[in-house]
This record gives sequence, structure tokens and C-alpha cells, in this order.
Amino acid sequence: MKKALVMTILGLASVRAIAQKDAVSAALAKYQVQENLIFDEKLRAKPEDYAYDLKETVTTEGRQKVILASYDPSKAEAERWTVISADDQDPSTTEIKRFRKEHGKAAVPPMKIDESTYKIEKEEGNALTISYQFDPASLVEDNAFIKDFRVYLTVNTLIGKITKVETVNEKPFKIKTFNVPTLNTYSELAWSEADKRYMPKKDNTTMVIKILGQKATTVTILEYSNFKK
Repeated sequence: MKKALVMTILGLASVRAIAQKDAVSAALAKYQVQENLIFDEKLRAKPEDYAYDLKETVTTEGRQKVILASYDPSKAEAERWTVISADDQDPSTTEIKRFRKEHGKAAVPPMKIDESTYKIEKEEGNALTISYQFDPASLVEDNAFIKDFRVYLTVNTLIGKITKVETVNEKPFKIKTFNVPTLNTYSELAWSEADKRYMPKKDNTTMVIKILGQKATTVTILEYSNFKK
């Protein structure tokens, strides 16, 4: 009896997941939106084969630091990032090392979407918002915490392209020894028809960490410009 009940619940969950995926596919088809352009993570990865400029603004508990930098993929790996200034001053050796270390981290393997988590969040005006989670089996040690995140894609139905992506943690988690109650990222994207891919315009990340019962909030804004192949 117990086994039969469990199998029935699992069956209902499976039917619901399929219905949710079908509803998302139907909504995209309604607006003639190509699914491969929406759900292909590779199209939204950082363009490592392009040169571009970056403005990084980090605010922690009221203290702000602004760094201007440029990226050139034609240079040796250790020298691809050039830090131009820090708070309108020449950058220190420490600031350069910190920036290069933070932005020079190797990319993690592509993550796969768990299709059973698809959901239509909102459909109004010229915008369609879809959400999903990643398949935990596709994550590695460095990004395993993402299993409890939900991704929200907002699609402009007039052009059939993503305009913004928001990633929100649904549960607190740990990064090394830090407890992280909040880690939310809001990204603005622009579709490049010439390159057949999305280009980042702006990333806005809010992270709250808890240390010894005290919370500290850091907001990091990355603004991208002047992409060149």
C-alpha cells in the first residue's frame, strides 16, 4: 500500500513537470520565440574571445571602490586584464593582483537545466518571464550551491530575445566558512545579431554574508562596453 502511494505521488509529479514544460514551450511558440536561443547557456557565457572594457563598482557597508579595466584575449593569459584605475587613481599592485585573481578564475563546465522545474512566472504586455533550476548532477564542487537557486528569464516577446536574467537563492548556503543568507544577481543582456549571441550589459550582484552573528552586505556592479572581436 505504502509503495503504491509513493509510486502514485511520483507519477503525479512527473505528469505535472511535463505539463509545466509543455506550457513553457507553448508560450514561447505563441510568440514565435526560438527555445534554443533562450535556454542555451553557452549563448550567455562571458565572451572570452572578445576584447572589452569593464567598470566594476563594489560597495560594502557604505564603502565604495570603482575600478576601470580592459580585457584583451590576444594577450598572455596572466596579462589579459589591464587595470586602468582604482577610484580615479593609479591602481596599486595589490589591487591589480586582486582584480586579476577574481576575474581570471577558470569557467565552470556548462550547467544543464532541470526540465522538471520549468515554470511560467508572468506573461503580460510584451514580456514573458520563465523560471527554472539547474540539474544538480551537472554542477561541480565550485558551484554545487547553485542547486538551490532559481533562474528567472525575462523575454521580450516582440523580438523573441532575453532582456534580463535574475538568479535568486531559495535557501541559505555556505561558501567556505561563510554563511550566505542572500546571493542575488540581476543581469541585463543585449542580443548581437552579427555575432548570434548575447552580450552582457550590466551585472548587479547582492551578497549578504553572516559572520559571528553579524551580517555584511556587498553589492557588486559590473558594466560592460566596447566589445571588439
